[in-house]
Amino acid sequence: MGRLLRRYIPIVGWLPNYQRRWLGRDAIAGVAVASVAIPTSMGYAGIAHVPVQVGLYALPLALLLYAIFGSSRQLAVGPSSTVAIMSGASLVSLGVVGDVPTAIALTAAMAITAGLMLVAAGVLGFGWATDFISRPVITGFTFGLGIVVVVAELPHILGIPTAATTPYGRVIDIAENLEGVSFLTIAVGVFALAVMFLGSWWRPHWPWALALMIVAIVVAGFLNPGQYGMETLGSIPAGLPDFGIPTFEASQLPGVLLGGAAIALVGTGEGLSAGRIYAAKGNYRIRSSQEFIGAGAANIGSGLSSGMAVCGSVSRTGTAVASGAKTQVSALVALVTIVVVLLTLTDTLDDLPRVILSAVVIASVWSLMDVSTMKRYWRIRRNDFVAAATGLLGVIALGPLYGLLAAVAISLLGLVYRSNRIIVDPVGMIPDERAGWGFLPGHPERQSVPGILVLRLGAPIFWANAARTGEAVLQLVDEERQELTAVVLDLEATGQLDITSVDMLTSLIDALKKDGVDTYFARVLPQTMEVIRKAGLADELGEDHFWHSITYTVEQACEQHGLAFDPPSGQN
Repeated sequence: MGRLLRRYIPIVGWLPNYQRRWLGRDAIAGVAVASVAIPTSMGYAGIAHVPVQVGLYALPLALLLYAIFGSSRQLAVGPSSTVAIMSGASLVSLGVVGDVPTAIALTAAMAITAGLMLVAAGVLGFGWATDFISRPVITGFTFGLGIVVVVAELPHILGIPTAATTPYGRVIDIAENLEGVSFLTIAVGVFALAVMFLGSWWRPHWPWALALMIVAIVVAGFLNPGQYGMETLGSIPAGLPDFGIPTFEASQLPGVLLGGAAIALVGTGEGLSAGRIYAAKGNYRIRSSQEFIGAGAANIGSGLSSGMAVCGSVSRTGTAVASGAKTQVSALVALVTIVVVLLTLTDTLDDLPRVILSAVVIASVWSLMDVSTMKRYWRIRRNDFVAAATGLLGVIALGPLYGLLAAVAISLLGLVYRSNRIIVDPVGMIPDERAGWGFLPGHPERQSVPGILVLRLGAPIFWANAARTGEAVLQLVDEERQELTAVVLDLEATGQLDITSVDMLTSLIDALKKDGVDTYFARVLPQTMEVIRKAGLADELGEDHFWHSITYTVEQACEQHGLAFDPPSGQN
């Protein structure tokens, strides 16, 4: 029972072993995380089309529940640009932007839905599923999200009011209302962006967002920017949020489910990336399925406290690590700090210019637009660049929600394409290399064995490519037909066989046998051999047709058919 608790509730395992000397570092790190999380979460709430306090409400229970159920020692959870965009896009598709109570309820409902999906996936052990979206597609998708966020914040930077909810609509509104720009807002925005970018370049780990907000709050208290026509945050409710299950209309359920699934997918990708990066640096391991449970619990807690969806954050986790965080006690300190702010300091935010949060958000998402990685894809492998560019354009053309579905489709199509490829190469002996066999065309120094055709199946055989693999083998056999006695098939790439593949191999053996060609198999893995035996193929051919090395298989084939085998000196 204790082992089971430690597996699914990691805090049970690490908290009793907590060392008092870590408390100082964890406390400093917790305050640092809170100082970053408060302004960015308020900004991300704006991206999600909900009031800024929703971003703050998301933090306390999310931090607590991840500390209990998460497997990372240092990961900091909270609202992020990616989940905020997906949440906001879902509200747009549901047509509730502007209806504040409904938007808040649906935002919380989507967070809970995402959380329940993640917990279920974690309990069922689906942590491996995150590896099926390719890194180039994720790079392009997040690049597109960064562009979407920057375009969304431009009206606030320019002081141009807009009701548009799409990038195209905002660009059109900006173009049509350029004469109405607020130069005071632009000046404040440029100053704020300079502080965020130059400050981060000068001292990367300083809480520049918090410093910028404190300065802006103090100045706004004296100057009252609202009287100069600047957009301000307005009244923010003081105190803790209302707790409970959000209610919504039954007709909105499909949108909530789709939005929750989208949030779960993008949030898990970002959170796992952050967790793995800092686990590697800290020389410890995280468990993907347990991370599903931890992130799911955090989202459920956020939704129950009228908050928005959350995930692990690379930037906030970096702040925690740089500040000395040793354990999730740092998250608990951050929780207490945020609760104190909610109880005592929200009234100081009323006159804060909205452009300040826009600058914080733009600085936070700038790293998503990873030009250097796109250049690397172009330089190394153009197919990966095309996949990344397709993911990027999908977000911009289709919107974040359907852009995500397009990105998933691209990854799955790429997986199917690569799995379905047929790679059947004739190989020969490499001189002066013990048991070395390599691709023959273009390598005259490599020797084939008279009467024996050795073929390497470079891709796993499975139901989708089995028939074409058999056809490729027969085509190569036809080219060697006059002098061929036996074919050796190297099956090392095939980790397991299905019925379709076994039936193909049976048909292939029969077709070759009719032409007087014997079939041998080399480097057959145990799982593959087990299926071959169960299918009766080993009995039909004989166990002496299956061996662990290509060299020994060829030697046996030559011995059984009276052929000479004279390997190079290195093969002996």
